[in-house]
Amino acid sequence: MYSGKLVELLRQMSSRQLNGFEEFLLSPYFNKNKDYVAYFQLLKSFAPEFSSSKLKKSALCKAWNLSERDLAYRTSKLMQLLETYLAVADFLDHPLERQLRLMQAFAHIGLSKHYESTRRKAHRLLEALPYRDGLYFQYSYRIREIEKHYSEQYDRTYQKTLQLAANALDEAYLTEKLRYCLEMVNAAAVLDIKYDLKLGEEVIAWAQNSYEAVPAIARLFLSALLMLKYPEEEAHFQQLRTLVATHETALPPMQLKNLYGYLLNFCTRRINLYRDKSYYGHFLEINEILLQKGMLLDEEGCLPPWRFNNLVTTGLRTGRLEWTRQFMHEYEKFLPEAFRENIFNFNLAHLLYFEKTYDKAQIILNQLNLNDLLLAVAAKNLLVKIYYETGQTELLLSFLEAYRIYMHRQDLAKPQLKQQVRNFIDATRKLAKISPFEKHKKQDLHQNLPPPSHVMEWEWLYQMSAI
Repeated sequence: MYSGKLVELLRQMSSRQLNGFEEFLLSPYFNKNKDYVAYFQLLKSFAPEFSSSKLKKSALCKAWNLSERDLAYRTSKLMQLLETYLAVADFLDHPLERQLRLMQAFAHIGLSKHYESTRRKAHRLLEALPYRDGLYFQYSYRIREIEKHYSEQYDRTYQKTLQLAANALDEAYLTEKLRYCLEMVNAAAVLDIKYDLKLGEEVIAWAQNSYEAVPAIARLFLSALLMLKYPEEEAHFQQLRTLVATHETALPPMQLKNLYGYLLNFCTRRINLYRDKSYYGHFLEINEILLQKGMLLDEEGCLPPWRFNNLVTTGLRTGRLEWTRQFMHEYEKFLPEAFRENIFNFNLAHLLYFEKTYDKAQIILNQLNLNDLLLAVAAKNLLVKIYYETGQTELLLSFLEAYRIYMHRQDLAKPQLKQQVRNFIDATRKLAKISPFEKHKKQDLHQNLPPPSHVMEWEWLYQMSAI
């Protein structure tokens, strides 16, 4: 099969695009060589797979009585025409872009009436854009820039268009610069990737001191930036929540989803670093908004298992047991089919544990298919808690030893995970062996627990070891 760049591109095109390219080739303005039309029509006959043996170079050369060099030339020219078509088609799909080019053309020719009519239409199209995001401000600047140049031909006094162009450039730059800074700061926090903000630090400082001069969408990025940079200052979190709620219709769905993601990450950080349990409530409230908007589902329309688990856990920790039960049954069908039964049953056991229906929870956990390591760890941790809280000490100690051996044999488990589980097993074993009258031992264990980041189920251990 001939698998050059041309065929690879054709394979990715829709039937509508292929038909459009054929019409493009038939236009003498773009193509005057009928051989290219015939060549494309032959290729098109093998759509959509383009996998026939007749597409081999040797077969094409024989069919067209061409040398390999001549075939390569014809293919290269057709590829150039296809690239031009894609660029033209994209241009025609953007009416505002067309108006900007027309404004420039009429201004260059000197047709004032034509220019003015096109200018007004460009402003109408600008205001009709669905979002007030960076793209809006970039187009706004480009319109103002053309207006400035056109007015210079006639105006030798104060130029209002000059001021408007400068203002539009500020808005476009501020919005995009703050958005880029936000992405870089988030990557540094989440992925430990270092970026150089360049002028970003000065822009952030200026935007803080000139807050009212900052466009609304840029304020969102600024608030998110400050929230990420200063997690100890909760005011930025509250400010961003308010701004997102106020301006959400001005944002494209992906940017809105990203901002909600930053809010969720902040909640997680406050919980993990500061043990601030109030953020469980914030975390659940934000996720409820995302559920209502359908923003928690992935591109395939599925709810990732880890999101399902997180929402169930948060619902349980905030005491909203009925909400949790309703959520589980409503969104079970959105779990990927391969994980659905296991994930649902584990979370059902988790709910039953919170309701203190230990016997049913224990039965479900012992019936789970634990091929997934993280699910196995979560299920075993829950069984440990049930055995301890129901006073099944002998069974607990036996299970802890089996759990220890299980983790030791998990060669693919990350060292940090293994250490966290070992610390949990060791602490629970000590806890289980303490007699009720040995309060000093319990107090000693309580005061000397490993740091939360070094042990599984730290909060449970802290609670169980309290006197």
